[in-house]
Amino acid sequence: MIASNRLYLILILALIPFALSGMWKPLEYLGTGMNLLLLIAVIVDYRKTPSSKFLEAERHVQDRLSIGRDNEVVIKITNTGSETLKVRLVDDSPEGMNRSADKFEFELPGNSVSTLSYELTPYKRGLYEFGNITVRFLSKSGLFWRQRVIKCPEKIKVFSDLKKLHELSIKLAHSTELGELHQRKRGQGTDFASLREYTVGDDTKAIDWKATARRDRPVVRTYEIEQEQRLLILLDAGRMMCSDLEGLKRFDHALNSALCLALTGLTHNDQVGLGIFADKPLLYLPPKRGKSYMKKLLESTFDVEPRMVEPDYVGMLSYFAAAQKGRALIVVLTDLTDPIGSHYLLSGLASLSGKHLPFCVTLKDRQITQVANQRHREDAKKEEIVNSIYRRAVATDLLSQRELALSVLQRRGCLILDAPPQELSDKLVDAYLDVKTRGRL
Repeated sequence: MIASNRLYLILILALIPFALSGMWKPLEYLGTGMNLLLLIAVIVDYRKTPSSKFLEAERHVQDRLSIGRDNEVVIKITNTGSETLKVRLVDDSPEGMNRSADKFEFELPGNSVSTLSYELTPYKRGLYEFGNITVRFLSKSGLFWRQRVIKCPEKIKVFSDLKKLHELSIKLAHSTELGELHQRKRGQGTDFASLREYTVGDDTKAIDWKATARRDRPVVRTYEIEQEQRLLILLDAGRMMCSDLEGLKRFDHALNSALCLALTGLTHNDQVGLGIFADKPLLYLPPKRGKSYMKKLLESTFDVEPRMVEPDYVGMLSYFAAAQKGRALIVVLTDLTDPIGSHYLLSGLASLSGKHLPFCVTLKDRQITQVANQRHREDAKKEEIVNSIYRRAVATDLLSQRELALSVLQRRGCLILDAPPQELSDKLVDAYLDVKTRGRL
């Protein structure tokens, strides 16, 4: 039993006669009588109020949630008694998540079931645990609340953006049905498909002169996009990837995009591998093919976190590249930092260009671009103008260093992609498909 606000108010009123009894002794008897009446009222109210055993509740939630997304939690509460109850319900959800509702207050008719729902938004991957469901209902006269704690502990895992992966999976399946992913394009790709007669508009470089001589008419070779290539995705988990960017850590944005790229590669029957590094290797899953490998990638990365250390770009990129038996498209998701860090990244990627095709993917911070383009107000104070000029100068310098590093990478034969977090996954998938279409690997 938990006292209600109504009972507290009556108790305060019942204490007033005792407080004034020093001025007039009979008030003490009045206060005693009021308290006795209140005690009788509570006893009668208790006997008239239904037992809490008539209430049951159960929680329904997926055992795998998506980071940075709204995940629905559904609670079903049942009243097996005959009376309508005024109910308060609180679900002990995991700490560290935003929730759309902290508690529920509603009327629950007798012999009925009510369904409640709220949204949980996690901003960190890992293992979490729900606690109990606490249900209170008001007594018949409103003097107290009866409470029942329904034990229902439950463990869940927060993964990367599973909803984005589901959407991409549907899109890829639809594209495959339309023949877009395995479409054979004349003059494109590297795998020989067949011979056919020359038609106006064909590339003369595709003419097979031996077949032309045998058939006494022009014959060209047709090619298709090469399948079963090797894709290695590497994620920087160093200190710069620990900072927040548009709601999530940079590392989480990069991991979301990496898994989207992995799903696309596996859908194309490519061998896909994944590595995570900082100053040392944190995770390495060697390239394999088959969509079933996606579950392994998800389970292995759901609790990996970046570290506040300087990444060893040269050593780590050489380490992962040496583990590849053949030529591979090596995609490195990172962020350009200070000139020294950018220099080591450039050196590490340049060492890959001889045997592999390096692809550097960076996260663009739109806030820095906005600051660089921001202009102070005409009516601003002198101190505000000076601070604004200083911020613009720093932002402009950061953007200049970034553009310089990316241009150097491009000149050295490295593919580059610099995109904001919300666009990164889609643009990375498109860039990968373009690499395959053009036969760059």
